[in-house]
Parts: sequence; C-alpha cells; structure tokens
Amino acid sequence: MPQGKVTLSGRNVKVTQTVNDAPLPVAFETLNLSADLHNNRAELGWLIRLTNNGQFDGQVQVTDPQGRRNLGGNVNMRNLNLAMVNPVFSRGEKAAGMLNARLRLGGDVQSPQLFGQLQLSALDIDGNFMPFEMQPSQLTMNFSGTRSTLAGIVRTQQGQINLNGNADWSQIDNWRARVTAKGSRVRITVPPMVRLDVSPDVVFDATPSLFTLDGRVDVPWARIVVHDLPESAVGVSSDVVMLNNDLQPETPQTASIPINSNLTVHVGNNVRIDAFGLKARLTGDLKVAQDKQGLGLNGQINIPDGRFRAYGQDLLVRKGELLFSGPPDQPLLNIEAIRNPDATEDDVIAGVRVTGTADEPKAEIFSDPAMPQAEALLICCVGRGWTAIRVIAQQ
Repeated sequence: MPQGKVTLSGRNVKVTQTVNDAPLPVAFETLNLSADLHNNRAELGWLIRLTNNGQFDGQVQVTDPQGRRNLGGNVNMRNLNLAMVNPVFSRGEKAAGMLNARLRLGGDVQSPQLFGQLQLSALDIDGNFMPFEMQPSQLTMNFSGTRSTLAGIVRTQQGQINLNGNADWSQIDNWRARVTAKGSRVRITVPPMVRLDVSPDVVFDATPSLFTLDGRVDVPWARIVVHDLPESAVGVSSDVVMLNNDLQPETPQTASIPINSNLTVHVGNNVRIDAFGLKARLTGDLKVAQDKQGLGLNGQINIPDGRFRAYGQDLLVRKGELLFSGPPDQPLLNIEAIRNPDATEDDVIAGVRVTGTADEPKAEIFSDPAMPQAEALLICCVGRGWTAIRVIAQQ
C-alpha cells in the first residue's frame, strides 16, 4: 500500500464559522495536524490549543487498514470552556461549563471500543429556550469497551434532576441506550402563561429501530394564566394543503426512528387556572400515549372548586369534569356553574351546564326546581324571578 506523511502546523490562527446565521470566531494559539501512512498503519494526530481556553489533542491509529482495521489511540480534552460558543446565542443567552476527557480507543472499525471518562462540570445554560433557571450542574460518562454509564445532576433554582444511564454497542447494528431522570418539584416556566412544579420519574430507551419514553410525572403545583390565545395556539385547518416550491403538496415528514411514549401525569391539589373567565383548581390523572397512530390522552381532569364569569356574574363551579379518551384536543365536557345560592332568592338553584366536546360545546341554562329557561336565565343573572321583580316594581 502507498506510504506518506502530511503535517500542518500553525500559531495564532483565527477561523470564523457561520452557525445559525451567526459568526462563531475560534482563535487557535496552536494548531498542529498530522496524517501518516506507513508500515501497514494509518495514523491521524492533532494538537489544538485554543486562545484563552483549553486544549484538545489526540492520536488515532488504524492498523492493517485494508484487513482487520484494528483501532488504537487516545483522545484528550483539557479544560475546554463552553463559553466559546456564546457568540451563536441570542442577546442575553449564554453557556458555561468545563469539558474534560481522557479516552482510549480499542477494538476495530466493525466493533469499536472506548475506555476512559468524559466529564462536563459547572454546566450552566441560560437561554430563552430553557424551561427552567439552570444552576451549575455536572455530567460524567465512563466508558469500558463496548459499554458506558452516565451519571449527572441538573440543578435548577428550585429542585434538581438526577440522571443515570447506560449504553451498549457490543452489537454495533443493534446498539441500545437508556437514561433515567428523577426529580422533585422542579420549577418549569413557559412564559407568559404557565408556571408549574414537576416531579419526573421517567425512563428513555433508545435502539436503532425505536425510541420509548415511559414513567410518571407529578405536578403538585401550577399556575396557568391565559388572557389571550397566542397566534401559535391557532392551528391550521385540516382542509389546508401546504405546497412546496414546485407548487406540489408537501409530504408530511416523519421521524426516522419512531417514538413511543406511555406516561402517567398526576395533577395535584395546588394546580390553578385563570383562563377565559374561569378561575378554578384542577386535579386528576392522565395517561399520555404516543405511537404511530399519534398522540392520545386518557383520563379525567376534575374541577373541585372554582368560579366562572358568565352573563355578567361570577358563577360557582358546582361540577367540573374533562374526560379524555383519544385526541388531546377533543375532551368531553361536563361542567355546571351556578349563581351563588347566598345571592339567590327562594332557595332556587340556577346556572349554566356545558356538555359535549371542546370543539362543539353545548351550553344550556338549568334550574332546580325546573322552570322555563327565560325564568332560569333571569334568576341566574339577577338572583330573582319575574314574580319577585314585579312585586318590587309595584312597591
């Protein structure tokens, strides 16, 4: 086989790469690259020292590249600061953390092996895309041939998430990986409408043919305030056909690896919503399932107490049930809201009953004892019927 050697050496080199339409400048104090092919062995080496940052060096060999293709060498990272990627973030966003690794290669190209440790310490990402305020966290991966383990703690301003995992690539075409995440009352914020505490206990499994997410998520506390629906909440009609640049109907894109999920979501006793005239407390349990058929919800959300603004009155929620059995946007409604009995004459109960589905709700006025709807509506609005109003008018 041919033989040869190429070496590239540089000092004080600066390279600017465009990432997401933003310039990412990288300054190299030292940049050494080498490629060597001789004695039936191919070797690639590098030494990169970043200006005011850390070092990345290593050496990879492939012995008998036309035959067994055995792997050898090492990869080292010393005090690489993630702040170097901050230029690609939006204004006010930043990343911090220190990356260190000492890794050794083994095995062959068909069954690669990796030994050593990779550690990310003081990890802190501050960005609008983050649903929580991250505090310095750490992740550690240990490699032992064709297996690895993961351990980490993601700290937030309120609560933390413990990560554990493992992977196995002894069969390179049938690799597998698993990550578990457990946390307690982690504050999640989705501006401007949602603040909630979540306690996840979930397991994510990955193989070449399937991703799965299983477990339980408790929501002991939440505040949901909706004044106006954001534009993103208004979906595109199912009758709309999207066209590509050639004016042909677009083919819906699907994930290359299917995702199945089976999660239980428990809504605790301190979850409150303020939306479209409804101020209420929510409780209940939902099963969240996703497969090739799509996303589905099963379960029930209850409204044990609350108030609903209608007909110019604050009505008391006497019964509130949202029943899910399939598509998440089509729950069955069973809600009754009544005028405050203390502000209603003659011990009459009058209110509004909402039934049907969320996309086609049916509202009707009801009363106890039963009476014509016009009379019940009057009592619901002013607390007294026509007879009482006539008596007052004659006085």
